[in-house]
Amino acid sequence: MLPEGIAQTMQSELEAFGVQVATINPGAFDTGFNNRSSEEIWKWVYEEKHFTRKEDMLKQQEGLKDQFNPEAMIQKMIENISADHHKFRTVYPKETEQQLKQTEKERWELEI
Repeated sequence: MLPEGIAQTMQSELEAFGVQVATINPGAFDTGFNNRSSEEIWKWVYEEKHFTRKEDMLKQQEGLKDQFNPEAMIQKMIENISADHHKFRTVYPKETEQQLKQTEKERWELEI
């Protein structure tokens, strides 16, 4: 979460100047970005060189079939940006927030 770490540092450094810094982490919205990324990966991934299995990548790309309408994310960003105060971290939509929280919980408990 490098960008979030940078945002945390900026928030603490700029707070004294009245500048608020926060993150907005969008889920899979149908903007074309995710589809383009999904298509481009096959230009540089070679099964004989890389460790990630093709089947695993295809399974991950299945999640792009039901992307959200970007208008909802735009409205959420407008809501946050125009608010005097809001949470430091906004993950939207709720399904993505729940998924992220579950993934983080699993990683905290992961033994290797």
